[in-house]
Amino acid sequence: MTEEKPYFWILKDPNVFDLYIQELQKKIVGEQESCEVILLCCQGRLVENCQVASYNLLVNSDAGTGKDYVVDKVTSILPKEYCIKKTRISPTAFTYWHSSTFEPEWTWDGKVFYCEDISEGVLNSDVFKVMCSSGSSATVTIKQRAVDIEIKGKPVVITTTSSASPNPEMIRRFVLLQLDESVDQTKAIMKRHAEFKKEGIVPEYNPNFLEALKLLKRTKVKVPFAELICQHFPEENIIMRTNFPRFLDFISASTAFHQFQRQKDEQDFVLAEAQDYEIARRCFLKLFSNKYMIPLTRNQRQILSYFEIDPNLKGSVSELYNKSKINFISDRALETNLKLLVKYGILTTTIEKDILNRDVVVYSLNRSYKINEKLDLPTFDKLQFSASETSVSSETRGQERDTEVIEDKEVEKGIEEMDIPIEKISNT
Repeated sequence: MTEEKPYFWILKDPNVFDLYIQELQKKIVGEQESCEVILLCCQGRLVENCQVASYNLLVNSDAGTGKDYVVDKVTSILPKEYCIKKTRISPTAFTYWHSSTFEPEWTWDGKVFYCEDISEGVLNSDVFKVMCSSGSSATVTIKQRAVDIEIKGKPVVITTTSSASPNPEMIRRFVLLQLDESVDQTKAIMKRHAEFKKEGIVPEYNPNFLEALKLLKRTKVKVPFAELICQHFPEENIIMRTNFPRFLDFISASTAFHQFQRQKDEQDFVLAEAQDYEIARRCFLKLFSNKYMIPLTRNQRQILSYFEIDPNLKGSVSELYNKSKINFISDRALETNLKLLVKYGILTTTIEKDILNRDVVVYSLNRSYKINEKLDLPTFDKLQFSASETSVSSETRGQERDTEVIEDKEVEKGIEEMDIPIEKISNT
C-alpha cells in the first residue's frame, strides 16, 4: 500500500490537472491553454497503449514570444529522470544516443525529450523522423566494420521553432502549437515582471507538486465512449486517420494523469471518464483553428489570413509576393507554403498566361474549403445527448417496423376469416 505522503493528496484531488496549471502560472504569465496542451502531451508518456506519434509537439511561434521559456517551465515540473533537455542536437544523434549495446537497460519509453529551437535540417532529417515515430535501428560503419545499433523505445518529443518549416511527413508526426502573440499578452508579461522585480520575488514551484508526479506509473487505458466520438469528427480530410486516434490518445493521457481517481477493469486497464474527454477537447480546440483539423504552421496561418480578408484573392507567387504584399517571408518560402496549402486542399491552382504569354501557376482559395469555419467538438454532455437521441430514434424505427408487421398479419387474418381469395383482393 502506498504511504500517504504529504503530497499524495494532490493526485487524489478531482481537479488535479487544473491544480498543476495553476502551479505553472507562478512562472508563466497567461498562456493557460498552451500550458494545458504542453502538460497533457508530457503526461502522454504515461500511456502504454498509445499511437507512437500522438504526443509529439512543435511549438511554432515568432521569435521573442517566449516559446522556449514556456516549454522549459512546463517541463521543469516533471521528474528530472524522465525529462531530457537539449539546446542543440545533430541530425544523427539518435542513432548513437543511449544505444542498447552500451546501455541495455535504457529505454526512451516513458520519457520526454525537449529540444530547444530545432533547426530545419534536424527537424526534417530522416533519423529524427524515424525517432519521432518509432524506435531507431541502424547499421553504421565503425572502423570499417558494419555495426548494428538499436535504440529502444520512443519518447514524447517536444521542440520549438520560429523559422523552420516542417515538411508534410513531419507535420503528420507532430501537432503544432502557437502561443499568444497579442499586445495584451505582452502587457501582462511586462506587468508581472514589474511586480516581481518590485518585491524581489523569484517564483518557485511547490516541491510537493514535483514529488507527486513521481508516483504516477505507466499504464494502459481504455476509452469506453470512444465510438460516440466518431460521428463528430469531419471525414473530408485524410488527416483524420491520424487525428482521430490522436484525440483518443489525448483522452488517454488525461486518464493516466488521473490514474489515482479512475476505475480499472478486470484486465487492469484504467477507464477514461467525462473529465478526460473535456480536457482533450480543450486542447484540440487550442491546437486546431480549422474544422478539418489541418495542422498549419505560423507562416501558413498568416498566408491564409490574406485569403480570409479577400476570398477572391488569386495570383502567381510573384503577384502574391509583390502586388498582394504577402512578403513577410521570402518568395521561395512563400511558394513552398502555397504548394503545401494546395496539398492540404485549402488552396487550388490553375494554369494561366502572364503578360509574356508564358504559363504560370495561379493560386486561389478552394471554394469547397470554408476558411472561416472553426473546429467545433461537442461537450461530453452533448455527446451523450446525441448518442441517446440516435438510440431513441433507432428504437422508434424498430417499433414502427414491428407495428407494420403486426398490422399486416391482422389484415391477412381478417381476409382469411372472410374467406376471400387473396388474388381477388390484389386485383381489386
